[in-house]
Amino acid sequence: MKLSPLTIILLGLSISIGVLSFALFHHYLPNKATTENLLTQVDLLKTEAGKQKRAEQRVLKAVEMVQLKADEWQAVVAAHTPPHGLGAGGIDLARNRWQLVIDARKFRNEVQRDLNRQLRRGGVTVENGPTIPFPSTSATNVVETYFNYPSIRFPVAIYDLGTVSVRGTFDQIDQHVRAWSTMPNYLAVTDGLRITGTSPNLLATYNLSLVAYIRGETVSPPVPEGAAPASGSGGGPGTPGFGGGGGGGPRGGPPPPDL
Repeated sequence: MKLSPLTIILLGLSISIGVLSFALFHHYLPNKATTENLLTQVDLLKTEAGKQKRAEQRVLKAVEMVQLKADEWQAVVAAHTPPHGLGAGGIDLARNRWQLVIDARKFRNEVQRDLNRQLRRGGVTVENGPTIPFPSTSATNVVETYFNYPSIRFPVAIYDLGTVSVRGTFDQIDQHVRAWSTMPNYLAVTDGLRITGTSPNLLATYNLSLVAYIRGETVSPPVPEGAAPASGSGGGPGTPGFGGGGGGGPRGGPPPPDL
């Protein structure tokens, strides 16, 4: 049977369409979809990689900020906290509670001497000077009431001393008030400054608060009411407390935010 030219053309077109359809639906379109999916996945991976890089940069920035604040706090510790130990002018809270009753009064007297010395800065005359309060005489609560531990996560003595009055020239008063910001061994805060009188005889009044962070790594454990004092005056090993080997107090890092 002889095929006509038209039949041969139509047959060729049919075969071509079949081949193209097979290639289109079984190769081109699936490969195109796979390629698009792969490109989308590449974009997602690039996005995630960018996020990871930014996260790493944020971590590095956070570490730098923490170290900066730690360095700043260590500078405060070096200049504005009492020394460690009674002999150096501070206090050691690892000693037993009965000894701390005595030591806390000696520490209070040292703070008063430091305060009296600071009150004379600038050459002013003190008209009304504050008095540092005395600690408890009870071994059961001397740490809790005078050094605010553990109600605050590290021992700290806080003195709200009320109104101070000094007399002098304007320059003397100016130097006197500014000197509180550099008071050794303590953090001192003044507010409400008022100056009255006629120069050069001026009267300045202001409110004063004093904060003493206590250095160390352990605090003597509490004792029950009525318990007998331990033999000797020294303290045994204190229980792990605010420092815990260098943690949250003045010796190891910035104070927690609950002060």
